[in-house]
Amino acid sequence: MKNLLKDYNKSDKEIYEKEFFNFLPNKIIDSHIHLWKMDFFNKAISADRQKSNPFADPDIIEGFTFEEFGFVKETLFKDKEYEGIFFALPVKEIDLNLANKYVADTCKINNCYGLFVPSPDQKFIPDDFFENNFIGFKPYPDLTEYSQPDDFSKLDIDVSIFDFISKSVFNFADKHGLIILIHIPRKGRLNDQRNIIEIREIVKEYPNAKIILAHAGRSYCYTDIKDSIKYLKGFDNLYVDTAMINSYSVNKVLIEELGVEKVLYGSDLCVAALKGKNVDINNRHYFITSKPRTWSLSSNEMNLENFTYFIYEIIRAIKVASEDIKLQKKEIENIFYGNIAKIITSILKKQNLKKPTLSY
Repeated sequence: MKNLLKDYNKSDKEIYEKEFFNFLPNKIIDSHIHLWKMDFFNKAISADRQKSNPFADPDIIEGFTFEEFGFVKETLFKDKEYEGIFFALPVKEIDLNLANKYVADTCKINNCYGLFVPSPDQKFIPDDFFENNFIGFKPYPDLTEYSQPDDFSKLDIDVSIFDFISKSVFNFADKHGLIILIHIPRKGRLNDQRNIIEIREIVKEYPNAKIILAHAGRSYCYTDIKDSIKYLKGFDNLYVDTAMINSYSVNKVLIEELGVEKVLYGSDLCVAALKGKNVDINNRHYFITSKPRTWSLSSNEMNLENFTYFIYEIIRAIKVASEDIKLQKKEIENIFYGNIAKIITSILKKQNLKKPTLSY
């Protein structure tokens, strides 16, 4: 990643020390981190998709390695034990074999865990799945032939969840109690009735799989979730992550309606290592960044000093919601560590897998 944390300054250091250090638990597990290298691309991302896809940004597209993750956590989370669940960049221009192998090799070497990115028609699960420290799957709608080929902003308008997650993946995850981290499709997000119906069908049909909705079902705005959250209540195997959620109102709804035990901290690194914030304008979601980017609202006139990192805005939104609801210290610790640690532990026990050095 180009210019990684080159804009880190005294203000960011003070934000962490004054706002977050005492709020955050000593152990953190980030449930949503992408790792990849530029070498894994087998074709270029089209010019139109580059304009609207944050991962195609010139500062990002070259990749985000485990070593760069280490630099981020040491810089932004000093004196915290910050670990993660890792998976490849799931875009159609990447060679999934190379990308999944990198995550597998990285996790074996560094004693951590990853999610396997399957093809939409994945028929066979690799024999060395567990040997490669995979504990689940990260399917993605952009990989399906039905997704829009050029304009990322119109991604998978008519895609069903079942178009990009095969029966083999569902059955394997259910049999072994694994994670399926789903980036839901369709423009309406959780306000799309088809998405709600399919999510409910999945959690009922595959009760042993741990179904996690990435980005809280892409609920960046309060209106994305306020009327739909009631349909997601009461399922033991349904969770949400907080990746790129900068709205305390969304977090408050998630905690109050689903329960604090269903909310998992996630960042969406490496995008979260940029300076900016997600904002809700007239019930629509926009990125605002300190530096002008084709996929965000920005201006050369903006003062860099007025911004901090997306990842800090994610934590700030959780902190404000937690204070509003008056969560206990243990409940906050569970959002950042305990909830996902419990899931990981259940998977390890079911497979009789050796635990890593970090005690989950």
